[in-house]
Amino acid sequence: MSGQRVVKWLVAVASIVAVTVGLGAIAQARNAIEPSAVIYVGPHPDDEFQYWSLFEDRADVYSVVVLLTRGEQTGFCVPEGLEAGWQADLEPAPEPLPEAQFSESCAEARVNSFVNYFVDMAQEDETVPGRFAAPTTSAPMPDPEGVVCRLDDNDDCAGTTAVDVYRDLNDRGALLVFDLGDGDLSEAEVEWALRATIDTFVPELVGDDGRIAGIVGSYSTPEGGYTGCFAYPHPDHIAIDSTLWATDFGAGFQASATCATDPRRQLFDRVSDAATDAAFAVEPIEGSADVRRTGAHTAHYGWLHGTYYPVARHGESELFHQDQTFWVRYW
Repeated sequence: MSGQRVVKWLVAVASIVAVTVGLGAIAQARNAIEPSAVIYVGPHPDDEFQYWSLFEDRADVYSVVVLLTRGEQTGFCVPEGLEAGWQADLEPAPEPLPEAQFSESCAEARVNSFVNYFVDMAQEDETVPGRFAAPTTSAPMPDPEGVVCRLDDNDDCAGTTAVDVYRDLNDRGALLVFDLGDGDLSEAEVEWALRATIDTFVPELVGDDGRIAGIVGSYSTPEGGYTGCFAYPHPDHIAIDSTLWATDFGAGFQASATCATDPRRQLFDRVSDAATDAAFAVEPIEGSADVRRTGAHTAHYGWLHGTYYPVARHGESELFHQDQTFWVRYW
């Protein structure tokens, strides 16, 4: 691990320790500087940048990215939504072209956008998992409490407890794609998926002796929000925040992205300019008011937006922002 990366992680650890548990825990915190794995969890295919400041430039960890739903509820999968979102001359087409909301083609298109985001981001940051073997599908995972129930446009349970695994050929990490229901993710399902990740998938990926340093969740705010930041009380995001806050998984620290004015906030970090450019770049087109979407996020998720996703370079005025704040627990 380079000296620069050590310094960055030491600064982050010191910031957390100073605010949360005091100097007496520094020795314990330093034991997490060279972990085997960190788990990053988000509900939908397009949430990854929300924790990117703690994800990028991390050659010291095996990054396990947990995607809990396949985003199949988006209105951009209905024909009129796709027509309004996808701009064929400016961004790649979703693959396959989605046929309807809640359809298999919609879920597949969103997951492919998710995978391609990492493929492109790995071109900028060599520590990002992005050269994947063909995905494998696990056997159905045990669900003794019967909590997994994906609800689409009716009250019938759908989905599966099997998980698609995209393993990086350079051993930098893996993507775990669950299918727990876009728009109806429950705290019980979040807990079930994280325990499956900790107990089954991390040992399979890094070995039985692999150690988990922590779990990092995506961004949310509660109903009513916080002053001065982008309000995002999406129930799937809140389910992750609430679960990580209330349940100690015994896997190192637990953190989730939040607003700078959240009274629970404890850690500030900032996504590098290089990574922000790699994700959100656009290029002017000569003689046109349009711009071509060239960033990993603006390109692969462009079909999910009427134009393209903006990013706030300072502050938190947009859903995706370079300045990132986290609460942290369970050191």
